[in-house]
Amino acid sequence: MPSRIDRTKKLRAIEDIEAGLKQLTIGLRGLAREVAAGKLGDEAKPRRKVTPALRLQGRYMGLIRTLPLRKKRKVMAIRASSGVREAIRAARQLRA
Repeated sequence: MPSRIDRTKKLRAIEDIEAGLKQLTIGLRGLAREVAAGKLGDEAKPRRKVTPALRLQGRYMGLIRTLPLRKKRKVMAIRASSGVREAIRAARQLRA
């Protein structure tokens, strides 16, 4: 004979599933309305080309964010004196 706690857990789980299905139904109805109205796809903007400078900046930021503060300061000083490419090289060496 199942205990009362098991029954309440099962009932609560069923209620959670029903609530999730209700939310999913609401979302799908809204999506269906947008598809029917032709609103999807209109908002898509053309992607901006990634310039070499932006790519370098991303590499630099990705490397420097994982470094401890002292190593960051060293890399930032190298960037100020020698440029981003040298700072990236230094950050890769300091990371290892």
